[in-house]
Amino acid sequence: MWTSRRLAVAGRTALFAAGLAALAGTSALAFDGMSAEQRAVLEAAQVAQADISADAEAAGERTIFDGVYTDEQAERGKEFFNSDCASCHANSARGSSAAPGLIGYTFDSKYAEQPLYNYFDFMRTNMPPGNAGWFIDQEYADIVAYLLSLHGAPAGDSELEGTEEALSAIMIVPTPEG
Repeated sequence: MWTSRRLAVAGRTALFAAGLAALAGTSALAFDGMSAEQRAVLEAAQVAQADISADAEAAGERTIFDGVYTDEQAERGKEFFNSDCASCHANSARGSSAAPGLIGYTFDSKYAEQPLYNYFDFMRTNMPPGNAGWFIDQEYADIVAYLLSLHGAPAGDSELEGTEEALSAIMIVPTPEG
């Protein structure tokens, strides 16, 4: 069984390895240029990520990559995001000089191995600045669905519910390689 500390270490290791891989590029020649230590870290991170995914699957836990929202919901979220969030976080949600990114590395590094509820709750209690709670919970869930779609998480057949119970049952995991 993975403890939260072991998950955090594995998550950080996976993120470090992903950063190494990104720096190295994707060609076989780039990996030839890596030191033995860098290759070992990358391989260990891949094994750790596979173990985390297998443990989550065995425990019946859902992750953000299990189709936890619908395309229609993401479209609704896109409308809310464009009207109230994009001016600070940019249309791509990758951030700007005014606000941090909400997807990609920022999302993976800040929220990996946490329930999706933590991400949702931060958004709901802090955004938009000076007007937190502007949306109802389901509208915040729609925005989260849109951000998950931008992050690369696939859509599914059921809408993401804007409740603590539903969102706490879905884990944020680092973006799988591939």
